Amino acid sequence: MEIGNISPLKKESIIWLPGPLTHELSEKLRGTTTNNDNKLEDGDLTNCIQVLLDPLSKKHLDVLKKITRNLVTYTSSNVWPLLLEIVINGLYYCHSNHTVKSSINGLIRHLPDSNLGLVSSLVQEKMAEMNGVELVAALIQSDFGSKVIINHIDCVVNFFTSFLNQLSMEVQLLKPTTEIAKLHSNIHSLSRTLLSVFKLIQINSVTEKSQELLNSITLVLNLKGIPLEVQGNCSKILFLLVKQQNNGMKCVIEKMKMEKEHSSSMLVQLENTVSIRLNLSIALLTSLEMNELLQIHQPYGTLIGGVILPILLNFSDGLNETELALLTARFVEQWQRKCYECFVAHHSPFLAGEWNAASDRLLEIMLNGLEHQIDVVRHTSKEAFLYNLKTYVLLKSDVDQIVKTILDMPRFKKSKYMALACLAKTELVPVLLRTEHNLAEELLNVAKDVDLSSQAKEVFNLLMFQKMEHTDEWMTHWLYPLLNAMEKHPNGQSFESSLVELLKIHPEIIYNVETWCQVDRPSRLAVYITALLACRKLGLFATDVDAPQEKVWNNALKVDVLEQALDHYDGKLRLNALGIIIEGPKTSQLYSRLEIEWIRQFISRNMINPNAAFRQQLCAYMKKFLLKLKNGSVPLSNRNETIVANYREFVTWIISKCLTDLGPASSFSRRFLSLQFLKLVHETIGLEMNPSGLNVTPTLGLSAVSSLVDCFFDSYDVNKELALDLLQSPRIVTLISQDAKGEELIDFYWESSLALSQSLRSADTVAAGFFFRWLIHLKMTKIDVQLQPRNIWSFKTRNTFVLMNQLMRMLKGQLDAARGSLDRLAIDAPLYGLLSSVRLLLNDQQLRDDGMKDEVWESILLDVIDVCFEASAIASPVVTCDSPEGFLPDASDFPSQQLNAQTLLVSSWRSVKEVALLFGQISSWMLGTDFRGMKDNGDVILKMGLHLKMLLLETKHRGAFEQVYCGFSQLSYALSKSSRSEFHKLPAVWLLNIVRDLKDNESAAKLCATRRSAGLPFVFQAILSPEVEIGNGKLFATTMESLLEIASNEKASECRIHALNILRNLYRESRLNQVIGPYVARGLVISITGFEAPDWPERNSSTLLFSALMTRIFGVPKSKNDFQKKNSLTGRVFFQLYPSLYPFLLERLRSCVTDIENDGIHLHPSLFPMLVLLGRLHPSTCEFSDSAFQLEPFISLVHACGSSPVLKTRQLAAQALTPLLTPTTLASFLPKLLDSIPKCTYHNALHGTLLQIHYFVKDVHQWVEAHRVFQSLNDGTGKIVVLLSSCCHLIRYESSEILKLLLDSGIFLDPSIKDIVLQTCLSELQCRNPIFHSEPFYPLSCQKLTALAMSGRNSTDAFELLNHPLGEVRMEVLRKLDLIDSSMLPTLKTIISDENESFECRTKALSLISRFKSDDNLLKWLLKLYRDETDDTFRCTALAVAGGVISSNDSSNILLLLEWSAYLVECVQSTSLFRHMVVETIAKCPRVLQFNKSLTASKEQGVILSNMWACLVYCIIDDEESIRSAAAAAVCDVYIGYWKQAQPAVAIEKALEYLVDYVGFHYSMEVIMLLTDIVLEEDEQPEGDSQSFETGDSDAFREPLILSELFCRYIERCVRQNALSSSDSTILAEQLENRWKILGKCDTLSVDSLISKRRSVSFYIISVVKLFLLTKSLQSVHVNITVLHRGIHNCLEQLNSHWTTYSIQQLVRQVSV
Repeated sequence: MEIGNISPLKKESIIWLPGPLTHELSEKLRGTTTNNDNKLEDGDLTNCIQVLLDPLSKKHLDVLKKITRNLVTYTSSNVWPLLLEIVINGLYYCHSNHTVKSSINGLIRHLPDSNLGLVSSLVQEKMAEMNGVELVAALIQSDFGSKVIINHIDCVVNFFTSFLNQLSMEVQLLKPTTEIAKLHSNIHSLSRTLLSVFKLIQINSVTEKSQELLNSITLVLNLKGIPLEVQGNCSKILFLLVKQQNNGMKCVIEKMKMEKEHSSSMLVQLENTVSIRLNLSIALLTSLEMNELLQIHQPYGTLIGGVILPILLNFSDGLNETELALLTARFVEQWQRKCYECFVAHHSPFLAGEWNAASDRLLEIMLNGLEHQIDVVRHTSKEAFLYNLKTYVLLKSDVDQIVKTILDMPRFKKSKYMALACLAKTELVPVLLRTEHNLAEELLNVAKDVDLSSQAKEVFNLLMFQKMEHTDEWMTHWLYPLLNAMEKHPNGQSFESSLVELLKIHPEIIYNVETWCQVDRPSRLAVYITALLACRKLGLFATDVDAPQEKVWNNALKVDVLEQALDHYDGKLRLNALGIIIEGPKTSQLYSRLEIEWIRQFISRNMINPNAAFRQQLCAYMKKFLLKLKNGSVPLSNRNETIVANYREFVTWIISKCLTDLGPASSFSRRFLSLQFLKLVHETIGLEMNPSGLNVTPTLGLSAVSSLVDCFFDSYDVNKELALDLLQSPRIVTLISQDAKGEELIDFYWESSLALSQSLRSADTVAAGFFFRWLIHLKMTKIDVQLQPRNIWSFKTRNTFVLMNQLMRMLKGQLDAARGSLDRLAIDAPLYGLLSSVRLLLNDQQLRDDGMKDEVWESILLDVIDVCFEASAIASPVVTCDSPEGFLPDASDFPSQQLNAQTLLVSSWRSVKEVALLFGQISSWMLGTDFRGMKDNGDVILKMGLHLKMLLLETKHRGAFEQVYCGFSQLSYALSKSSRSEFHKLPAVWLLNIVRDLKDNESAAKLCATRRSAGLPFVFQAILSPEVEIGNGKLFATTMESLLEIASNEKASECRIHALNILRNLYRESRLNQVIGPYVARGLVISITGFEAPDWPERNSSTLLFSALMTRIFGVPKSKNDFQKKNSLTGRVFFQLYPSLYPFLLERLRSCVTDIENDGIHLHPSLFPMLVLLGRLHPSTCEFSDSAFQLEPFISLVHACGSSPVLKTRQLAAQALTPLLTPTTLASFLPKLLDSIPKCTYHNALHGTLLQIHYFVKDVHQWVEAHRVFQSLNDGTGKIVVLLSSCCHLIRYESSEILKLLLDSGIFLDPSIKDIVLQTCLSELQCRNPIFHSEPFYPLSCQKLTALAMSGRNSTDAFELLNHPLGEVRMEVLRKLDLIDSSMLPTLKTIISDENESFECRTKALSLISRFKSDDNLLKWLLKLYRDETDDTFRCTALAVAGGVISSNDSSNILLLLEWSAYLVECVQSTSLFRHMVVETIAKCPRVLQFNKSLTASKEQGVILSNMWACLVYCIIDDEESIRSAAAAAVCDVYIGYWKQAQPAVAIEKALEYLVDYVGFHYSMEVIMLLTDIVLEEDEQPEGDSQSFETGDSDAFREPLILSELFCRYIERCVRQNALSSSDSTILAEQLENRWKILGKCDTLSVDSLISKRRSVSFYIISVVKLFLLTKSLQSVHVNITVLHRGIHNCLEQLNSHWTTYSIQQLVRQVSV
């Protein structure tokens, strides 16, 4: 019996019926209408039936509603039985989620009982296949349908029984995973429907058939791998069936408790598996009433407490399988819920006694469940714990201990906050807050941690809302701490959701927030804006376009505050401010002109932002804004033309703005946002001109096309794809075809793209691919091929066909050239560009699937495959040789300067990459589309597969085999899905052959023997991943067993190494998550033992495998410092998952410790991974009461490892010991460690003890019982102080480290101890025996002693230590010096001048000079140091200190200032180190940027001001964001009234405004020359045309044209405000004329300008445009400049159409869009 067809149409509102059935029903309708009396209702109903039988009609729902309304009239019609047949067939054939089913059910629900017989007979005929189950499930939803089912219950049960048997038999057959999943889904639907049927009827009504059904259900439950939902439903059905039988309940209890069953028992055939017993227990709990659960069953007690509870307690431990763990958690939750309900309804003393006896164990079970690694188990356990707490409260039990237990849990555990959330939902909140007074602050502090944020915020919200009162006390305890947390962490973890929830409930809280924000703290602005944004989203204030908005916007927010927020340096704050303007509950929200102007300004100033999240949110706001513009303009089109005009003006502006910003040298961010905005305009409003709509932009010209096409050369594919989408739009395609120069431009791009596809540069070949994908949408005339495309094909398919043939001809020519000489592959015949273009075109064509099954396409595909084989044969020898990076052909026709190994390798691996991707793409398409050529040439798939496998096995270049893996993976997926057995079995055959070779030492030697086995692991990964996802996983299990066997037992080292590397890849593969778990323990054992291997390659592979397993078990490290807490598991959970590791680790550790204790000197390499592993484990909450897998046995062993002679072992042991201890254990363990210090006879043991104490002290504040630890440390500190005088430098170092931690943490209680420590350190440092200086760790120990001694802050001691012979000591003193007197100056100068001193010491001493009073002599000395020294850091410090001297003394020495400012200009164009120094220096010396009225206005002062402003301007436009932000903040110290926290885009305008208006008033020529020099500054020259590694245009903040336009605007402003002398005018004219002569001419008309000379031409055009802008701004200064401006204008007008982009057209021709 096969499952019948079900309609795939889930959303179409039609009744879907098979064609033959529709024909049959139509014939019946004709016969009925010809034989009736043609009553009125018959004719009307006949029309309705005809509509329902029409599959193309869209009126099915309307007809069903009409029939339902006229039911009384239609039921008497002669054609009514036919309608019922259609309705029942509709329920039978339509999908279960079909939208029309609800309408059919609505009709059935109103049917009269007189139709029961007819409907029942129709239903009885349909009791077959899976459709019958769907029919029953649909009918049971209505009362009428339920009656039908009850009338034929025997038939229904028989059908369900037989169909269930059939499905069970099919599941037992070995089938692919997808088919098994489908069968499981069918069984689930069947069991769910059957359970719903049983809820309608009395079970005893099916007693006669119950045994057969019981057998069927038993068969299903005995199946392996049945989903939990199916198990649950079947268990409930089984229980309902058995319960009605004699002794049925007794049989169930015997089965649950695994007591001896009689052979006549009804459940004797049911297996005694854990899952079945658990499901039966859950079935009892969910199926019985409370009075039944409270019944006494001797000799156990109540059913819920005496029978089920012991089962729960027995099953709750030791279950490590995911399915069983989840089932157990559900069992616990259901039992606790039912127990609570029983106590609420009936206070049973028997149940109370049973509860009290097991309450501690229940609490332990639930707390352990909260720590489980599976989310579902944790959340289910959380629900159970909530009912557990409610039960405690109901029974008035002592809850203080529970609250204390939860609060004592370590703060890094999620389980603690899940338990607190449960507490917050009960009446225990007062107890909780009384026990922990500062809980709110603690929760907000924990919420900063990303991993704990959601859990901590949930607790905070629950407590806050539960205790919510609009009082000052509530504000102090809850609201203000929340606002403070938001203020301190504006860019960290968000607390906004809590504030939003508060505002939803009490909007008036916004006034409290406003009051809190009025404190003079700029950081509080972000909180206020966030709160206002929440109010705006909630609709608490809306835009009033007619209200005055000069000072207060919408009567809610001051305009100046909003403008500050829009220009704030914090990107998130700026976006929130924009959100306040755009957001609102209305989809047709209106915007005032001021709001639109704000949005325009925001877009202009934020087009360049390096933050991807910022750009994404900005695009989301922009989309919302455009949609609201569109929706809001519709009702206003004839009523408010002013607002519509504002909207149209904005749309015109945004289109022009975006096209302009696509100009040459624009940054990635600007191009990305411009393209995104254009795409949004295209999708919402449209790029087509619409006089009645919002887009009234004149027709776009070819300049817009050129701007979009230029994005094909962008470095980022996302921009290329966006540009391609826009260019493929009908509007752009039509624009090109209608333009007079369109055909010429297409021909230019066609020739250019052909040449680009043969370029050596990868960026050019990628651009060629995008050109081809665009050109197929256009009409091309310059294509000459012999084959003609079919007329039946679409336009794009015809163009693709013609283009493919052209590319294949070129590719064969390249192949002929490369075949003759391999070196031509890297010189003039690269293959990868053409192959890439073919692949991209073929992929697009395959997605269209238009004509691809034609025989001509078959020939092209086969031709492509043949060419790929030839290309691979030419290129593969390079990537498969033993040293691909150094491969060169034996004989070459080209000189060595033209050909090098790296160029050849790049060309070869890129060719191999394209071949592999093409093979993967073609083979997956062939196998997935029943390609006709595959039937005739089936071996082509085999050839491609074998070739890809060979490449993976032999290729040694990582870039090549990683790309081959992509193609081979595509092929493997396609083969696994293939219905043809000869293809489906291929991957398994290949894999098993490789495994056989691995077991054979001689065959394994032929495999690629690199450090990580090269592509061999990728073969396994590519084959096994789809086999697990699509197949049955049997191959994966077999392969894993073989690999583990080889890795552990194989004699040949090379075979073991290959197996280890393969296992590493498989453990890392995320697609194997569900099946890899059972093999983790064995993998860990193999990797740990592999550390002991005799040869390095095997140890290296074992290390990599161990690292992969640690990531598999504990997750990707989320922190470098706290991985032991964030990437960790409880010991209980870890050893439940991998129980075999518990004895293995214990035994191996004991063996190592025994050797250490017997003075063994073996390194014990396996100790390293074991200690790292144990360091990731921590005790569970109920560690001591939980008998399974306790960590206590490991504590003594790890402690003993601290005595190892290997330093790294001691460090790892100390690191691993702390997580293993509970707070109570630590409090008792630490005194033992301190007491053992005097007893340690060996330095190794003493050092290991100190290391362990060090880690305890480091984490002491995180322990709950910290007060006991503090006392122990105070009592034992004296024992550590004694060690400061140890003869072992390492012990002195570690004891100093511990005492420093104690001092810094404030743990010392006795001041005398501190004095002893300081005095001991000084006395030890005064012992300056030079014998020790070269000993290991002596300098470090002295450095630590110095750090400890400097805690006393004694200037006399510090002065003495500055003369210490060790540089480390002097350096530490300099770091710690705070108070400096004049007596130290000579010593510091001596250190600075000493060339034998380290640069670090000299630099640090130099930085302290600025604290002394200084004069011009000191300034001269500092400038001399800058000139003479060679170390960059030292020179930076000297110049920065000089700036400090100038700032503090207000030096008036013009010559020194001039020299200093010149050095700053030199530095600002140097490395990042110098640029950071410059901006920091300027920030400290704001007065040097202002005109000094106390000095005479001289040329020197003008030069100084010019230099300083040049530095500031360069810093504001720097590529580094930190430098830009610092420079923007520095502007505020110069510009009076300017707000300090503005972004650089605003600061640059304010800086230029001040420079021109104030400085330019006195020194106009200097200002003009400064800005002119910045504009004319030479950008980085383009790289040579032969570079094969050039990747395209780079992304930088500095954009030459955008900035040049800005600077020229201010140059023009300065010229207007200040007159220049004739000599100055002549100087400017000569400078510009000379620059124009230097630029010369450049050919932009030839195709070569877009290929090999593209970057040079682009650089030339940018230089010309900058000169054009300058001459425009200065043309009023001199007549020669005017003439020059006209000449440059003429030059730009002669540019090729491609180079005349929209931005250049707007600048030069002033043509508005």
